[in-house]
Amino acid sequence: MSAPCLELVIFKVKDAEKARIARRTAQDTVKTYEGFLSWTAYESDEDTNLFADVVLWKDLKTAKAAAEKVMKDPGFAAVMAEIDGLVTMSHYHADRMVTADAAAA
Repeated sequence: MSAPCLELVIFKVKDAEKARIARRTAQDTVKTYEGFLSWTAYESDEDTNLFADVVLWKDLKTAKAAAEKVMKDPGFAAVMAEIDGLVTMSHYHADRMVTADAAAA
């Protein structure tokens, strides 16, 4: 059984408002991709033009296949046009997870 794959992408954008709108279109597009599980979009509190995406895939194979598909998908064209620089893009597997105790939360 393959393990879920977390994809972390941190990037700079040209215009935060345009990028935010374009990213939402891309999120709607990726929902149909094989192996897609979730996408949480973050924006930096310190730098308004710094975005981070945390995408969860069924496994590394589907994550890599999606990365290839994204480059040609018209649903991603607008967000790609707003990217002003890639800080990092990596895939991760879980080592360990801890959660808050119910009483502490």
